[in-house]
Amino acid sequence: MKEREDATEQPFDAIIIGSGIGGLAFASLMAQVAKKRVLVLERHFKLGGFTHSFSRNGYTWDVGLHYVGHLAQGTLFRRLFDFITRSQVAWSKMPHRFEVFSYPKFSFRVPADRNQYIQDLIREFPDEETGIRKYFDDLRRVAGWFGRETWSWSAPGLLAWPVRIINRRLRQRALQTTREYLDHTVADERLKALLVSQWGDYGLPPSRSAFAMHAAVADSYLQGGWYPEGGSAAIAKCICRTIEEAGGVCLVNHEVTNIIVEEGKAVGVNVRIKRGGRTEQRSFRSPLVVSDAGAHQTFAKLLPEHVCVPFKAELEQMAAGTTTVATLYLGLNEDPRRLGFQGENHWIFSSCRHENASDLAQDQITMAFLSFPSMKDPHAKRHTAEVIISVPYQSFQDWQGTTWMKRDESYRKLKDRLTETLLAYVDQRYPGFRDLVAYKELSTPLTIESFTGHQQGAIYGLPATPERIRRRWFGARTSIEGLLLTGTDVCSLGIEGALMGGVFAAGTALGPLGFFRVMAAAHRHAAANNRRRENP
Repeated sequence: MKEREDATEQPFDAIIIGSGIGGLAFASLMAQVAKKRVLVLERHFKLGGFTHSFSRNGYTWDVGLHYVGHLAQGTLFRRLFDFITRSQVAWSKMPHRFEVFSYPKFSFRVPADRNQYIQDLIREFPDEETGIRKYFDDLRRVAGWFGRETWSWSAPGLLAWPVRIINRRLRQRALQTTREYLDHTVADERLKALLVSQWGDYGLPPSRSAFAMHAAVADSYLQGGWYPEGGSAAIAKCICRTIEEAGGVCLVNHEVTNIIVEEGKAVGVNVRIKRGGRTEQRSFRSPLVVSDAGAHQTFAKLLPEHVCVPFKAELEQMAAGTTTVATLYLGLNEDPRRLGFQGENHWIFSSCRHENASDLAQDQITMAFLSFPSMKDPHAKRHTAEVIISVPYQSFQDWQGTTWMKRDESYRKLKDRLTETLLAYVDQRYPGFRDLVAYKELSTPLTIESFTGHQQGAIYGLPATPERIRRRWFGARTSIEGLLLTGTDVCSLGIEGALMGGVFAAGTALGPLGFFRVMAAAHRHAAANNRRRENP
């Protein structure tokens, strides 16, 4: 520990607030592309943000990463992931039928092939062939639009304007709500429900989400899903090794309480350090501060009062609409294959009406996501499952501000009741599932709020509504000199969006051509890997 403390006495080129994939991607890129020495500060006792894992009684689960798209060899995202981890993370592909959309009277098994997906849908809905083909064409086009659009938020002005001009053509279609788009494209209500079954991946039902966000997510899975071998913790482990080899440091139990701003410039951070039962205060200084804490946390909570944030009220209003979830972590006593599961994800719905919210007071669940981490990871030692539902934060608000693992009996009773409701909900659709359960533990939005500081335990950052995209709320660059943003609020939601947030932030820090320096370095790394595979 003394050696690490001594290392923090040396000057850093950048300080990163938070160790989510956005912060770690930025740190890895700066270490590799520019040989920069960075300091990563994490308030949790584990690194990785939503890409960390935890264990109980020999069972291991991921807290946020359940599968990733766009990771076939040769794709942009595979190159970037391989580069930031220096190809030390292996990715397992999920089964060909990697998703099941389960409704009360019908279900649909999603293939890891775009053309087969289209044909399967046409077979089920022959009268909708024209709309189905149009939908998949629009997914590709609008996902491309969204990628260009989010890049333009962080790109230098001279490079951004041509992109924005090109993007005018699809702008209206991209900024419809997903529901508006589907109402103009297909007629069958069952088909509409099927096409948006993955809305939990970006946290907004069709009436609120931008079609651009839906297109980006749905398009990413048209080749299937992948999962990191060894679980998502392998990602942070590999990246932190790269950071430290470049002279950087990653510290846990270091909560940034505020960003130091002097004469209009961010120059460092104040930190609360937890050591055993004690806390202490310390300051770190650097010419560059990069926040992976989210736009709301950064501008509304971490900046000093004297710093003017003219959009703070709007930001507060937008952040109030973020998604909160409860997750039931399950240890299983038998192989789930006994019930026919093969490692695919299951989206379980009580109806085709995605706007209906779960009512915990009435023990009514409208949607649940069932996933099997152990069946995706060839290194898993014991079988596990996770059940995730969107929940209203108000159901847990009475315990806001209380301490993790030390909340009262009424809170534990609420968790026990919700646990039994979720098990009954899954067991009703898949009889016998409940008999597999040997261990159960429920996480609520309060847990997420405690460890991340996100308002009301939000998991996705600012909601991906048409208004957020229309306003171009944030790129990596801020109005405060020396302060950059990274993560999902810079780009889009999910692990891929957070990764690109790190790429855009690093590109901004590296100067006008920084983005292209990052892309070129990732390309060279991929080319070197290809040569090694061809000439082992």
